[in-house]
Amino acid sequence: MNSRRPIIALASVGVIIIAVLTFVPYSLTMVREAGQNVAAAVQTSLGREPSPGFEAEMRQPIVPLYDVALWYGARGEEPEKHGVLIQTLDGKRVFASHNADTTFNPASLAKLTTTLVALKRLGPDYRFTTRVYTDGKTDAAGVLDGNLYLAGNDPSFGDASANVIAKELRARGIVRVKGKVLAAPGFSFNFNERAEESAEFAARVMQLKQSGTGMEEARGEELFALESNPLREILLYMNAHSNNFVADRLGAFLGGPQQIVRVLVEELKLPPDQVSLETASGLYNNRMTPRGVLVVIKALLEEAKRHNLKAEDLLPVVGCDWGTVRRRMEATGFQCSLVGKTGTLTTTDGGMSNLAGVVFTKDTEPILFAILAQGNRIWEHKQMADELLAETINGHQPAPILDAETRRQLLPPNNLKIEQRSEIRDQSLVKKTE
Repeated sequence: MNSRRPIIALASVGVIIIAVLTFVPYSLTMVREAGQNVAAAVQTSLGREPSPGFEAEMRQPIVPLYDVALWYGARGEEPEKHGVLIQTLDGKRVFASHNADTTFNPASLAKLTTTLVALKRLGPDYRFTTRVYTDGKTDAAGVLDGNLYLAGNDPSFGDASANVIAKELRARGIVRVKGKVLAAPGFSFNFNERAEESAEFAARVMQLKQSGTGMEEARGEELFALESNPLREILLYMNAHSNNFVADRLGAFLGGPQQIVRVLVEELKLPPDQVSLETASGLYNNRMTPRGVLVVIKALLEEAKRHNLKAEDLLPVVGCDWGTVRRRMEATGFQCSLVGKTGTLTTTDGGMSNLAGVVFTKDTEPILFAILAQGNRIWEHKQMADELLAETINGHQPAPILDAETRRQLLPPNNLKIEQRSEIRDQSLVKKTE
């Protein structure tokens, strides 16, 4: 008797069992989908639309065909440290779902919530105002005998803004400031929190040969005002470069992170225990689920449409625009066919590498995705996210948003506007000289 025969038989049975267990979930899904198609066909053949009960049955949770846990496990990853949800905009097709209702640190994906609330509360054409005041007179030689004041809360104020102000001053005959260039509290230059330093750096750009710089409440006569780029352009810049300063300043202007959370819970109906924000930028300790991220993205698309905007007006085009998504999705065939937002933390929660956004194809609904990864293997997780997304939507034909050679200019300086003022409209920014 061959002593190896029982071992071989047991091994064969084991292989068969593994194969069956592997195939069963996919088979059940295929059978259920086929049954749904048959049922729909029967309803149609009877000459009537599916009944409400039938539609309710069809809305039962759809089992995705992609085994994300197995995919991550095969790459030496701990599946519980990853959260994934990839589905069509209408939610009828789920490509991948794993820990979709588990909270993770969204990192800079939190900027999607700030973008949504800012758009809802302020509108896409809102502009921040920087007012220019003086407490002195200008002589025939173009010397201002007094101080020049800058007052405003524009989070995007930088070199381009300072140059526009300097040009307007020269057009008014002011080429030198005998006194100081002073910034009112709250003024910022090139994302600097300190008004004193912002005044110094802005003065360098304007080249007014002033005697000094500093921080002081604005006073005197308003000369003119500078209107920032419209909010939609500020939001696009913020998301493309994942600018924390702009996001946190916007968040404060909107009432703080808790006000943003209130909108998410009360208006978007996110479960209160599944969303918390310590900051509007995504720094530090925040929590959201992959499903919650997709709810925010869908709401953002709806709000954008309400203002006649497209997704790419608010979010960078992956693989095309400058910024954190510039090198993403390379060699996948989907470059420049999706918009997205990255979210990266190096130490908080052990590190996070996230990507979320919308893929546009020629043959199906827009595809929403949120891929969150916890751990300090930041670079590897970025590569995995791109690979996973490309694999799950493989077979769909990309619909490019921009040409691969296109590089959009963010915060274009020609959209800054000088507005003449005959009187001071905001008394909170100026302290009149008695």
